[in-house]
Amino acid sequence: MAGIPNASLHGLSNADGSATYSAPNNGYKIVAGVNYPVEVPFRSDEIPESTFIEVNLRPHNGVSMIKERHVEELVKRTLGTIILAKETPRTMLQITLQVVSVEIDESLPGGIKGGGQGESYLDVLASAINAAVLGCLDAAVQMKGVAGAVLVGVDPDGGLAVSPGILQRKKCTSLHVFAFGSDGKTLLMESDGRFTLEDFKTAEQVARVAVLGSDHSTNAVDINKQDGDVAMNGRDTNGDSPICVLDVVRKAMQGRVIKDENWRQES
Repeated sequence: MAGIPNASLHGLSNADGSATYSAPNNGYKIVAGVNYPVEVPFRSDEIPESTFIEVNLRPHNGVSMIKERHVEELVKRTLGTIILAKETPRTMLQITLQVVSVEIDESLPGGIKGGGQGESYLDVLASAINAAVLGCLDAAVQMKGVAGAVLVGVDPDGGLAVSPGILQRKKCTSLHVFAFGSDGKTLLMESDGRFTLEDFKTAEQVARVAVLGSDHSTNAVDINKQDGDVAMNGRDTNGDSPICVLDVVRKAMQGRVIKDENWRQES
């Protein structure tokens, strides 16, 4: 379904771990390749008491520029809050994120694809964080928990949309990315555009539910509205509750475990 994120693990054979994450609404699809632990290439980057984290984001087309460098740093900071870096000192965690597809803007002649340097970095940031976390899980990187991120858009009337598509983003006055750990702690907050403090707080609550699930809602925001006030993008098979990002992560891990167990039984 287009409105539900999708994830899978271990798609690359030449990496210690790998994952593919596809954002809802035919958004960014990113493949993460992770190598861990590996030797630090330059002694100047070696950290005596911790793990050096390297993140490389490769765009869908063209070469990496300022936008990609900024996203790389934010992904690195987010991972730094959940990775047990002291367990493998003087080594490197190497993560390569390849954008393999982006959403098509059908309102433009020829369907020009999004993701250019002039656009906000927030839409790719959420997908990059989710892909990186999934790749680290597949590579058995030692972490104290998992994390998930989501993009929330606020329109001129104060309505919110989770993982808005490219046409929705054009109508939004502000965009926000929030990342949360599985323990409920806020790991990252990034915003772009004009918004009020109330808009920001409401977006944070909606994002918390979108990442962690309805049990983590801390106020009375009705996340199930579909009238433009709050639009959630995906529900479970019974249509009862929205599918959260960490549910997608768990299902990807379950799929990997089942695949491994089947291989053991066949051997």
